[in-house]
Amino acid sequence: MQNENEHTYDNGFHPKEVHLKPNYKFYNQNIFFRFFAWLTVVLTRLWLIFPRFFMGVKTTGRKNKRKVKGAIMVSNHIHPLDAFFLAASLYGNKVYVTMLESNLGFGFVSRYMRIAAVPIPTERRQIKRFSEQTEAALKKGKNILFYPEAALMPYCDHIRNFLPGAFHYAVSCNAPILPCCFTFHKPKGIQKIFRRKKPVVHCHYLEPYFITPKETRRETLETTTQEVHDIIHKFFVEHSDFYYKDGIKIKDMNSIKK
Repeated sequence: MQNENEHTYDNGFHPKEVHLKPNYKFYNQNIFFRFFAWLTVVLTRLWLIFPRFFMGVKTTGRKNKRKVKGAIMVSNHIHPLDAFFLAASLYGNKVYVTMLESNLGFGFVSRYMRIAAVPIPTERRQIKRFSEQTEAALKKGKNILFYPEAALMPYCDHIRNFLPGAFHYAVSCNAPILPCCFTFHKPKGIQKIFRRKKPVVHCHYLEPYFITPKETRRETLETTTQEVHDIIHKFFVEHSDFYYKDGIKIKDMNSIKK
């Protein structure tokens, strides 16, 4: 049986092998780096106008994203551009997007992504540095986006199991969690022309989640992971036009998606 948290998505491009330097700065605060990061976000918002229009992307819950800073953001991972939709919609509030370390192996495209994204290291000697810098960024009020499903599964019509990695940092820093959810909808009006085979995508910011400590750290981590998963799952089931529930197809996406 296929593990839905494993990376199986193949876009046809294969990255070069990547090795991070021992003193690699995961959250670069250099003034020039920060300027280009700001410029990249501005340019990204401009070019996203086109895919947002053709995909029918709509954003709700904007007030929720202004309620917290220094938050762990978590979302279902359903489209190659979903991180851009989230990062570019946080006006005036910087968000770091975590990504696979291997994504640094795509040449110029990787340089573009690196401006706003943070690679998750695979080497054990780098994981400690990544964890320390992640916790420091949270304490400075930076928002960091993780995908607890781990793998990208385009137009996945259910919420997959969450891995606890992202929530480890939230528990360690007692940081708030901002759940985000992408849902799928039948195209209406002019969108019927552009989305005849795939659904319209809506992006939702849900109410922030604040951690309630349990008797042990492990219990706190497990409870937090499950409760946030349940929040996003419940929202997805209630609002998406296409979804699975307990392995049973409740609403059919195949009539649209091929």
